[in-house]
Amino acid sequence: MQFEGFAGNAALKTALSAAFSRRRLPHTLLLQGETGLGKRTLAQILARAAVCTCEDRDLAPCGVCPACIRAKAGSHPDIRIVTGSGKSNTISVASVDEVIRDAYKKPEEADINVYCIFAENPMPEITQNKLLKVIEEPPTGALFIFTVLSADALLPTIRSRAQVFTVRPPEESEAAVYVQNKTGMPMEEAEKLASLHRGNIGRMLSDGENGRAAKAEQMAEDIANALVSGTEHDLLAATAPLIKDKPLFPESMERLQLLLRDACLLKNNVNVQVPAREVCDKLRRKLSLKALMALCEMTAKYTEYWRRNANMALLVTALCAEMKETAGK
Repeated sequence: MQFEGFAGNAALKTALSAAFSRRRLPHTLLLQGETGLGKRTLAQILARAAVCTCEDRDLAPCGVCPACIRAKAGSHPDIRIVTGSGKSNTISVASVDEVIRDAYKKPEEADINVYCIFAENPMPEITQNKLLKVIEEPPTGALFIFTVLSADALLPTIRSRAQVFTVRPPEESEAAVYVQNKTGMPMEEAEKLASLHRGNIGRMLSDGENGRAAKAEQMAEDIANALVSGTEHDLLAATAPLIKDKPLFPESMERLQLLLRDACLLKNNVNVQVPAREVCDKLRRKLSLKALMALCEMTAKYTEYWRRNANMALLVTALCAEMKETAGK
């Protein structure tokens, strides 16, 4: 198989390619991994390969046969994309009913019906139970490809009838090259994004488009400086923009965690190259190792509170109070 547009994951590619070449691809695949790693891209590559008419399966999807061209354009009649709907953006019962009805029909052009079910948001149990009926006894010539954040979000009965593949971020250097080639941004900027997002290409591309990476980096440095040389009022002033810019919060916490981690390494006399050396040196000199480690954990804890839709004003105020108290220990 060919995996154009899907970076990294060499072992995963080898496993899928081998199964595809031997015509041993499972009838139900679960692609799990965090948002931004290319699960949907991989699902659509697999779908295109399944309908590709190229005789050499190692070259599928070939990209030039009529089936590949239609599939890439989103108009192949035997590939269905199922996505969430409504406020919860979850797969609806109606969508599943349509899949079940359709799965027992003969394909129109290929010899297989492919269903890409993008279920990153948790599906209600009633919806999953309906899907289970068609997965338990799949019709001949049907391939189901799920994308999920974690296979654990699905019923054990569904997981047991599918093969789970984990999508991971590529190496940061590979991610930087990918984003640089795709966007034309300077390599230095792409490398910073790769470091910030640990090779998550989707997040890197999103960040590169809205300039949020630079904002998050500056926010993290402002917080760090306020921690070591300012008052709690200074810390509140530094974090105030996070109250109105909710999406900036987790990215700033992620960047701050990297600064604190690097400061821990310097504190332990580890000889490493760190991007923000001046700020990390301040953290190393002013804070104890115990405080640095506790602050690292705190960024993750408050990011989890953010995910639970906490009130931003209360969240930021509580963060500042706890950080300042911890920094003094």
